[in-house]
Amino acid sequence: MPALSWDNPESLKLLVESAPIAIVMVNHAGHILYVNVKLEEMFGYQRDELLGQPLELLLPERFRTIHQVHRSGYVMHPHVRSMGSGMDLAGRRKDGVEFPIEAGLSHIHVGDEMLILGSVTDITRRKQTEEELERRVEARTRELERRRQVADGLRGILNILNSNQSLNATLEQIVVQARELLNADACAIYSMEDASTRIVIHASAGLTLSAEPQANEDLDLTILGKSLAEGQPVAVTIEAQEGTRSHYCAQLAVPITLKQEVYGGLVLLYTHPRPFSREDIELAATVGDQMALAIENARLRTQVERTAVAAERNRIARDLHDSVTQTLFSASLIADVIPRLWDRNLEEGKRRIGELRELTRGALAEMRTLLLELRPATLQEVDLSDLLRLLADALTARARVIVNLTIQGERTLPPDVKVAFYHIAQEALNNVTKHARAQHVEIRLERHPEVVTLTIADDGCGFTIETIRPEHLGLDIMRERAESIGATLSIKSQPDLGTVVSLHW
Repeated sequence: MPALSWDNPESLKLLVESAPIAIVMVNHAGHILYVNVKLEEMFGYQRDELLGQPLELLLPERFRTIHQVHRSGYVMHPHVRSMGSGMDLAGRRKDGVEFPIEAGLSHIHVGDEMLILGSVTDITRRKQTEEELERRVEARTRELERRRQVADGLRGILNILNSNQSLNATLEQIVVQARELLNADACAIYSMEDASTRIVIHASAGLTLSAEPQANEDLDLTILGKSLAEGQPVAVTIEAQEGTRSHYCAQLAVPITLKQEVYGGLVLLYTHPRPFSREDIELAATVGDQMALAIENARLRTQVERTAVAAERNRIARDLHDSVTQTLFSASLIADVIPRLWDRNLEEGKRRIGELRELTRGALAEMRTLLLELRPATLQEVDLSDLLRLLADALTARARVIVNLTIQGERTLPPDVKVAFYHIAQEALNNVTKHARAQHVEIRLERHPEVVTLTIADDGCGFTIETIRPEHLGLDIMRERAESIGATLSIKSQPDLGTVVSLHW
């Protein structure tokens, strides 16, 4: 910027006086020679109070040294400079109040003397705007981070819900997540004892609990009781007082409700007083809903397990009645007849003894098969050839058919493959018993290093595959079991020509 000239003092003075920014003129020693009206208003001084004073009077003490250095350098190398760009510079009013400024320097010549002209801009409003923007950006960043944490926390709770853990393990993990999500010092899930109104701790995080129930009475359950009674969250902040039971200064309680039935509640505890925002309360209620879902899932899982156990018991009872009981009844009848036949017809008596032996072997095989199914782990331990012998003996006794069992090779199969082979053979032989009306059955197991093949063929009535619904003969189940181990299942049958079931793995 070129140096200004004082050739027309009146015009220049009029220009400076009417300028919208504060202007000050100093000599090379830094003493004030002139200030305009805007500077008087900005700093709260009268013009007479400033003339002849060092310029540093208008600056806080911490900026005076750096300003002197800056001004001295400018006198040596005069050119346009800006003080305040890239640094925090402040002005100091007459009353001692500081405010942010931005300053610029230029020079003019009056005769042979060079004078320094300084411009001062009050940037308080701009600073406030920048600080407010920074606060909003920071708040928005915190909000986004908080939302991310909440989303991650709820996702973690959902993963816990989808696991097959026990209810206690699930609630223990969820209560830890709830404590972290809501920044609580302690967290606990309380449940109502059956047939009573007593509230007991079901799971907790951050609480030091005693084995003696009365030692845990320092936890004030008044807030939880109010939440359960009102059926909605209750948040309370109080100052801790000597003589009170609880040393927690803030509590947030949320009821846990299952199908209109109050199960218990979630309590979040804080050692320091704090306000609870609407977001805090809504988040706690959401976690409470997740806990209710976990409890309901556990109840349904228990119900399903009980139903499955009952169904399995009914199936075993039915199998016992359909096979073992009838076989033993037939054996009992034959045993009653043998003494009379022995005296009249020795050959017929011997034949009946052989038939009795086959019946008892079949009944024993049926019982062993049922016992193996009751203990799946044992089923995996028994060799596949032994399992097929049990099925063959059971079929002989149940359907009174001739069964030929052939075993080739001694390859050991993985447990899941062996169990799949067993169940497919079992389903195929059940179909022989119920539908085939066969006289002979061939069971052949070939175990080679490259392939394992199971073939079950009968000379029964057969059927047309296209006309049979897959679920009718358990064909879908057999194919699903084969696919689960990567095996191929083939079923061939024609009316009056029997059926062949082949499994290749």
